[in-house]
Parts: sequence; C-alpha cells; structure tokens
Amino acid sequence: MTSLTTHLLNLNPSALHTSTTHPFLHSAGTSTLPKATLSAWLSQDRLYAQSYVRFIGLLLSKIRLPYTTTANSPAPLESRILTLLTSALLNIQRELTFFETVAAEYNLDLQVPPPGATTFGPSEATHAYTDLFLSSGSSGVTLLEGLVVLWATEVCYYKAWGYAREVMENNSKGGEGRDDADGGALRVQFIPNWTSEEFGRFVDEIAELVDEVSLGVADKL
Repeated sequence: MTSLTTHLLNLNPSALHTSTTHPFLHSAGTSTLPKATLSAWLSQDRLYAQSYVRFIGLLLSKIRLPYTTTANSPAPLESRILTLLTSALLNIQRELTFFETVAAEYNLDLQVPPPGATTFGPSEATHAYTDLFLSSGSSGVTLLEGLVVLWATEVCYYKAWGYAREVMENNSKGGEGRDDADGGALRVQFIPNWTSEEFGRFVDEIAELVDEVSLGVADKL
C-alpha cells in the first residue's frame, strides 16, 4: 500500500516541481541574489520560523501519552512524536540564532519592511503561513493533520534548497565568495545548512511518523 506521504507527493508533481525550482532559488544557487533581496526574504523567513514555535506547541498539546508501559518494548508512537516535536523546538531556537549570527557576519538586514509597508512586520504571505499553522494546530484538527502540515512545509523547504544546492554545485564558482552578490552568505552558510544531512533525516523522520499515524487512523475506519 502506498504511504500517505508518497501519495501526497504524487498528487500534483508539476506544482511541487514549480514551487521548489523558483527563479529566486536559481539566483540563490548562482550567487546572483542581491543582498537587499536576500535581506528582505530572510526578514520574512525569520518570522516564519518564529511562528513554528506556537505551531509546535499546539501539536504538543494534542499528544496523549499512554498510561502504561511495557518493559523491553519499542517506544510508543506518542513518545516518538513527543521526541520529534521537542527536537523541532530546539532546532527552531538554533535556527533563529543562526539567522542572527550569519546576518551580522555578512551585514544582512533582518528587519526589512515588506513591500508597501513603512515598518517591519509579517508580509501577506507570512501572515498566511502563520494562519495555516494556527488553524492546523487548532482544537478541531487532529494530530495527524497537524503533522502532515509540518511535514509538507519542511519537505518543500528541503527540496527547494536542494534545488538551489544543485544549481550552486553545477555553477561552481569557486573562490571565497568575493564575486557573490550577497558576499557568500548563501553559498557558505545558508544553503549548506538548509540541505544538511541532519535536516534531511529530520524531514524523513516526520514522514515516517506521519505514515505510521495514518495507518493507525486507517485501521480504525
């Protein structure tokens, strides 16, 4: 039987491809993304990451740990989900610190007002993501649905920056970033971070838990 995550990835492959091979990502991979453009994007991505904190908290509130345990048995599914989500919170904290450290090193602005605004805050797109997370963690939504949203956003993020990395490796400018439009922040710091093996394993682990939870739901139908 096809797993839920495989099924979802195959629902609309053309849309998935288009969304994860955007010209922005190509520019990032060729080191031609202007520093101002990168700063504007990072400003919103940081707010996007911040919204994950509340989202993960809402998902944690849905976990119901079993009352009893069995010696020498595998960890219950609920416990593994708890471990994953608490790890996600720590990852977010590290990511936010990483943003600030790299921004300071490469002189990037993390408080660029969105288009049409005079003060810094969430753009319409960032607001939409925040609303998605809040609704996906609301009381009327199941843990499975919330985990699907978590996995979907993370797998798209990983695939998108994986494309940028492919472009970067094919472009292979070499040197130390002197010719990079952003000073090398993407090539040296951001792209390697967002395509790391650790992040890939995290995305795979979410997928495994989503598929396992979905099987349990299907068995009850």
